[in-house]
Amino acid sequence: MKRVYWMIASLVLAFSVLITPGVNQISAEDTEQEVSVQDGIDKVLAEIEMLQKAMQGNGDLIKVNEAGKKIDEAWDLIEEQVEEKNPEYYKNIEESLYPLIGEAQKPSPDMKKIEKLISETTQKLKDYQSTLQQ
Repeated sequence: MKRVYWMIASLVLAFSVLITPGVNQISAEDTEQEVSVQDGIDKVLAEIEMLQKAMQGNGDLIKVNEAGKKIDEAWDLIEEQVEEKNPEYYKNIEESLYPLIGEAQKPSPDMKKIEKLISETTQKLKDYQSTLQQ
């Protein structure tokens, strides 16, 4: 009977090893889809808004941390495109965006600092977005 359990466990392990690369390949392809810079900025701004909502009231730490992570993920989708199209705006945005992301993901974030960074980052993103519409 022990042999049967051992064989079943081995088969499950082998099966999971065979399937994992396929699953990873699909998810890697999904994340490589290009998002337009305009849509990407809208997504980053929406995630920043979610961070603002998470900070209201007591400032639920888990929601604040998660919002910081989602802002980072949204920016990652367009970061290279922004850097290629306009390095000056890219540098300017990242001067406040990365501190915002970092602060929001800290175990004890400084809410006043986050508020200031939200304001700066939002304005920079909107300024850049307006140049794209011209």
